[in-house]
Amino acid sequence: MTTIKQKITNANQRWHLGRWAAGFAGLLLLLIVLSWAFLPGIVKRIAAEQVQQQIGRKLDMVDIRFSPFKLALTIEGLTLYEADQRTPAVKARELVLNLSLASLFRQALIVDEVKLTEPYVHIIRTPGEGYGRYNFSDILEKIAAMPKSESTTRFSLANLQLAGGRIEIDDKVVNEQFKIEALQIGVPFVSNFPNQVESFVEPLLSAKVNGANFVLKGRAKPFTSSLDTSLAIDLDKLDLTQYLPYIPVALPVQIQNAKLSTKLDLIFSRKNAHPELLLAGDVHLDELHVNDKSDAPLLKLGSLHAQIKQVNVMTAAASISKLELSAPEIWLDINQQGQLNWASLAAPASPAKNGKANTKNAAAPAVSAVVGASASASSSAAGVAKPVTVLQQLAELQLSKGIVHFRDAKHANPAQTVNLKDISLTAHGLSSSADAKAAPFKLALSGENDESLKLEGDMQALAGTLKAQLALSSWSLATYQPLLSNYLLASVSGKFDVNAQLQVQKGLVQVDDLGMKLSQFAIKPKSADDGSFNLKALAIDKLTLSMENRQVNIGSVLFDGLVSDVRRDEQAVMNFKKWLKSGAGTNQAASETAGSNAASTATAPAWKVNLASLDFRDSAVSFNDKSMSPEVKIRLDGFNLHAEKLSSDMSQAVKMTLQTNIGKKSKLSLDASASSQLKNINMNLDGQGLPVSALFPYVSPYVNAALTRGRADIKGKLSLINVLDSSRQINYEGMLALNDFHLLENGAEEDFLEWKNISMDGISAQIGGDKQLVNLKKLALNDFYARAILSAKGKLNIQTILSTKKADAEEAEATQAAQSDDTAKAVTSKTATSTIVTVPLPAKVEKANPVAIRIAQTTLKGGNINFTDNFVKPNYTANLTGVAGTIGAIASDNPQPATIELTGKVDDDAPLVISGTLNPLSNPIFMDVKASANGLELTRLTPYAAKYAGYAIEKGKLSMQVSYRIENQQLQAENDVRLDQLTFGERVDSPTATKLPVMLAVALLRDNQGRININLPISGSLSDPQFSVGGIIFKVFMNVITKAVTSPFALLGSMFGGGEELAYTEFLPGQTSLTPEATAKLDNLAKALKNRSALKLDIIGRVEPATDGDGIRQLLLLQKMRELKWKDVRQKDRTVKKEDIVISDTEKAKYIEEVYQAEKFTKPRNAIGLAKTLPTAEAEKMILANTQVTPDALRSLAQKRADNVRDYLEDVSGVERERLFLIAPKLNADGIKDKGSPNRVDFSLK
Repeated sequence: MTTIKQKITNANQRWHLGRWAAGFAGLLLLLIVLSWAFLPGIVKRIAAEQVQQQIGRKLDMVDIRFSPFKLALTIEGLTLYEADQRTPAVKARELVLNLSLASLFRQALIVDEVKLTEPYVHIIRTPGEGYGRYNFSDILEKIAAMPKSESTTRFSLANLQLAGGRIEIDDKVVNEQFKIEALQIGVPFVSNFPNQVESFVEPLLSAKVNGANFVLKGRAKPFTSSLDTSLAIDLDKLDLTQYLPYIPVALPVQIQNAKLSTKLDLIFSRKNAHPELLLAGDVHLDELHVNDKSDAPLLKLGSLHAQIKQVNVMTAAASISKLELSAPEIWLDINQQGQLNWASLAAPASPAKNGKANTKNAAAPAVSAVVGASASASSSAAGVAKPVTVLQQLAELQLSKGIVHFRDAKHANPAQTVNLKDISLTAHGLSSSADAKAAPFKLALSGENDESLKLEGDMQALAGTLKAQLALSSWSLATYQPLLSNYLLASVSGKFDVNAQLQVQKGLVQVDDLGMKLSQFAIKPKSADDGSFNLKALAIDKLTLSMENRQVNIGSVLFDGLVSDVRRDEQAVMNFKKWLKSGAGTNQAASETAGSNAASTATAPAWKVNLASLDFRDSAVSFNDKSMSPEVKIRLDGFNLHAEKLSSDMSQAVKMTLQTNIGKKSKLSLDASASSQLKNINMNLDGQGLPVSALFPYVSPYVNAALTRGRADIKGKLSLINVLDSSRQINYEGMLALNDFHLLENGAEEDFLEWKNISMDGISAQIGGDKQLVNLKKLALNDFYARAILSAKGKLNIQTILSTKKADAEEAEATQAAQSDDTAKAVTSKTATSTIVTVPLPAKVEKANPVAIRIAQTTLKGGNINFTDNFVKPNYTANLTGVAGTIGAIASDNPQPATIELTGKVDDDAPLVISGTLNPLSNPIFMDVKASANGLELTRLTPYAAKYAGYAIEKGKLSMQVSYRIENQQLQAENDVRLDQLTFGERVDSPTATKLPVMLAVALLRDNQGRININLPISGSLSDPQFSVGGIIFKVFMNVITKAVTSPFALLGSMFGGGEELAYTEFLPGQTSLTPEATAKLDNLAKALKNRSALKLDIIGRVEPATDGDGIRQLLLLQKMRELKWKDVRQKDRTVKKEDIVISDTEKAKYIEEVYQAEKFTKPRNAIGLAKTLPTAEAEKMILANTQVTPDALRSLAQKRADNVRDYLEDVSGVERERLFLIAPKLNADGIKDKGSPNRVDFSLK
């Protein structure tokens, strides 16, 4: 049962399999029938459409057959028309393509056989530009315009056969026709990828050219494993120029001459069943001469001989046994736009347009057509093939007698032509294989002036590696001056030699053991005013450069015999900038370089440069700076410098020594060392006669002065700590001397400041750090001179000298700030012998770390301070001469004062002594100084007297003793100024003179011995540059005069008692008698008049009408009452006088009543008409109210008062009557401003 079921199952399976096989066979049969029936029509239609669309030509095919079993496509009656779509251009009787089924599996076009029977090609050349145009030029142009395919079309064509071919060439340019008939071509195979083929066609090329037979037959090698066949190509000095007009594409050059000789075999090889098309043999190219389109020469070649071992035509892979080039001559030209002539040759080829046909050989066009057809086929194959490395191996390369003409019109001005000759190059074993050994080579050439270059070493082309020794000898810079003219406006000369080992690997360059010597180098500008640069020799030794490590190491650099003239013009432009040509193109080059390297430099580490040794030997540098006034001129001679271990990253400790002469009298030596990163720098300095005055113009913008002489000596150790940090510190140990200084104020002819020597010994200074200190063991100032001038505008020259725009702006800002602050008023407490002044001092901003200054001892010798005051007319001049003395130790961080002892003379006459203690550096300042000057002639102060007082001084002497003490910001000054025999002369008309009576003031101040003693404060200090003896004395003196004139009695009262009340004497209202208080005051006034014998006194009697009127009425009433009593008493005693009558209080009522009854004025009456009796007070009031006081009565009262005062001063006090003058009385109280009674006598002095 099981067997039956199994049989049934097998039968069903066979039945289904049979059905599938029958179905597949049917489908295959259907496809064969369809391809046989419809494919020819489809191919015919699509081919015609594509040809018309792509190249614009009409394509006809009479019949197309396809054999599905053979995969053979046969086309009969193939015709391609001209552009007019009517005239046939290409015809073929039959084209057979035997396709291979392997095309489907290999994804490539594989054809086992191609057979073209009786092809006909009609070529027409018509006149036109250059070589003219062909009837197929438009096809080439359209093909050239097609987009390039990125993929490669793989193909394999075997058994290519062309039989009975015919080509007719109608050359209308030369009016000739050529025919190629019986053309037979056999090619075993052409393939651009390995493919196993079966070929039965031998290589063959035969034809009749204008009736002459031309045959190239192949040689078969049937017994070799590769089954090679070859086609021999032997040419003997074929003139290639005759075939150039028929090249269908325009050449970028003009080939003037070229002769080709070959002994080549074109080999069709099937080694290992892989077809290859190979070329081997010898090629000779002689007398090659190539020009560019403008007929400028590009290349000349004596001969080129190539022994070709093997060239794969399809892959362009070549192996050459030997390549020899003899007498090559190349022209390289860079035009003004920077384009290289050879670079323009790389432009894509276009259909031929230029040139003219060469008609030397009538057969040439025919052969050209055949060669052109083969070249076209080969180029088409190469175009679709993906080439490998062209030159795989070059066993030997030899180049001899080469010449290069290099012309540069872009970077040279004028255009520079460099001729390199005797170029030779040999190389062995060149290979593009990755594992190939390095090939040895030698390169040598010479320049126009016996310069030479040699490069010898090994290289590997594919790996891009090079290892060679470079030698440059005697290359002259002057020869290449035009190349530098676009960058320099100066001529350059000199010769240089270079020796170095070069290595290139992976695109990185390394230079080892480079040595360079630049001899007799000079830069000479066009104008002598632009300086120069000369160098006997520059030597660089043992330089290494590594691009991989980005590092340059230099063994030594030596500048020998450098002579440089460095200048800066009036516009502050350095001369070397004038050597450079503006807009030299460096900006563009720099921007291009920066752009191309932006990505790499963004992340690449910085280059590092190390220099083991730097030397300047026997050098000289002069520096002129015309931008300064006066012009700065400095010259360094015998300049020698040696430095070690310099590096761009400052990672090494540096040592340096320097010696030089500055001018004719100055020397400077320096021995320095610096730690890594310049953290600390130590220098031993030794300078003698350093020309400070030469550099002073750089300071002159900040001062209004010129330093005409001045030198400095320095010797010590200077240390700079933490140079690049904010915590930097400067230390100095040594001495400093400033010698022969001569400072002039700008615009002045006389000296402002001059000294023979200022020496600072034992300097120990530290600036910066935790503690700042300047310590001097001794400060000495010898033979010094200072000139202080007060200008006509009242400004001291020291203020003018230190005044600059910047300083003035800062001063204005400070003044504005000061005005906004509250200012304290000085409170003065006066005594007879001393004055205490509270001086408001501005608050100081204390620095967090002030510099402590300590001076152990200061000495002065031979000082002369000249003072000129142009503010007064005529001008005043005074001299402090022979200033000498010592000042003890002072320190800003120690309040202990120093003793001071100074002596001198005023105008070589009056001795000057200054002594005491002071410390001007401490904070607050302390000073306790006494100064005295005796016997100063006052006649020298006539300019001040004339200016301020309006009188000249005829004679007199001045002596003064002052004492100043400053402690705790309190100034206590004791001043005693004595003027002896001060005598004024003639009146001087001065607009600034006081209008006050100066003579009166002098008379008030001067005693009977001719002395004037003043105890008043004087503002100023003898050590202050603005201190002026004459100015201060006369300002103080004028203040005293003003006070004397405006308040003369107050002045006398302060001297002799009585105060300001000496100006008047008071009386009771209506009275003329002197009270005891009045007589006491008159006694003090008389004392002052006796001590000031030059004074005269005016006496003015005064009344006050109201109070003195009442007094006169009381006096008249009293006189009437005394008259009545005198009459009563006289009846009893006739001897009684009126003056002796006194009215008692008990008698007053009686006599008032009598006077009342006797008066005639209207009185009150009773009812009967009689005068009423009034109480005593009312009666007195009625009498006074009706008593008339006349002006004469008031004048008489005032005059009587004056008379009584004069009589007292004369008779009682003993004042001479001729000094006392009565003045007309004043009958009112006008002008009285004091608090005294208006019932008085006023006094006035004259």
